[in-house]
Amino acid sequence: MLSSSSVALSRRRFLAVSSGVVGLAVATGCAVPTGDDSPDPILELIRAAERDAREFAAADASHGEYADALRRLAEVRRIHAERLGELVDDPAASGTATTTPPPGAAASCPPVAEVRSRLRGDAEQAADVAVAADGARAELTGSVSAACTAAVEVELS
Repeated sequence: MLSSSSVALSRRRFLAVSSGVVGLAVATGCAVPTGDDSPDPILELIRAAERDAREFAAADASHGEYADALRRLAEVRRIHAERLGELVDDPAASGTATTTPPPGAAASCPPVAEVRSRLRGDAEQAADVAVAADGARAELTGSVSAACTAAVEVELS
């Protein structure tokens, strides 16, 4: 059986070793990342909105009764991309250079079922950003989430 003094000594020794290991990790740069290096989550929302604007505008007769609604949604998503771009600290990072298809590549609108699924995902992602943000960022990303949800539940129902 261990005496209470040996337990206290073991705890002290454990704390001393733990403190030393943490100090060594911080001193050598092995600290836990702070999250400052992570990209702005709004950039992904911008890319999705730009993609949707480009592809939904290509809706044609194959989309049946939804073709007009998809083309209207293309304009809504274009506006989302523009407004979200205004929230980004580095305007160059939100540019279309990373999302523009190669020259000569024609945009095509996916089937309506895929559009619904994509918009649900965009709504969820925008809602997550809204919950984690505050001020104008929370308001705009919350609005984008609501618009994507309304598009699925009203325009494409």
